[in-house]
Amino acid sequence: MPPVPTSVDGLERKTLVQKEQDVFTRLPLPPHWRRPAVNGPLGALQRTIFNILCVASFGHVGLSPVWASIRLYHEGDDSVWAEGTRQLCDRLNNFLLVGSLLMATSAAFITTAPPKPEMLDYNIRGPYICMLCACGLFIGSIIVTAVAFLVLSKAGPIWSERVLYSTRFHVYSTLIMLSYPLVSIGAGTALLGVGILGAMWGAEDRQLKAISLSVLCLPFVMGVLFSISYLSARPEIPVP
Repeated sequence: MPPVPTSVDGLERKTLVQKEQDVFTRLPLPPHWRRPAVNGPLGALQRTIFNILCVASFGHVGLSPVWASIRLYHEGDDSVWAEGTRQLCDRLNNFLLVGSLLMATSAAFITTAPPKPEMLDYNIRGPYICMLCACGLFIGSIIVTAVAFLVLSKAGPIWSERVLYSTRFHVYSTLIMLSYPLVSIGAGTALLGVGILGAMWGAEDRQLKAISLSVLCLPFVMGVLFSISYLSARPEIPVP
């Protein structure tokens, strides 16, 4: 017999899981909502892309929670949809905050002269181009995130089902729109980091070059650790 949660949060979380499982049993996902079938190399690639888009958009694999929240709304329970919308809006707000801070940082680099060019000159061609591209990506992420927030904060489940997820094309378009802020901020951060590290590597100070190698390795280590942790986790609900 599985252990019974003792905390209030645990009880609420278990209730949401049970609701989703009940919906999946009675009302399976439509074909265009499901993950692509793994049929050969292209099928595996399509599923991988779909999973990445879902994780970048909602933080989980598949669209099962979205489908369950819409079905429960039709049955008179709007709590799951409201909670999902709140979490998505919080996620977009975080992207707005991070994108704005990084945009201001990159703009400061491309509009000011280095205080000690002989030690760190980020106005040389390579690093400057990287920082300029990063600033453009951050601006784009802010625009897309703001538009997505305005639309999704007011979008209802019926409209979302009929417009955002009506066909396979609409599903992919919605996922691309929602995942763009994360991808854009990630790419911009990488370019900004490459620009700064390139300026450090081009400096005459050997100690600064050694530090740049250490700084470059840390993000890769964090990415590997996160990937191992994520891939080894098991979902509580089987993903269709």
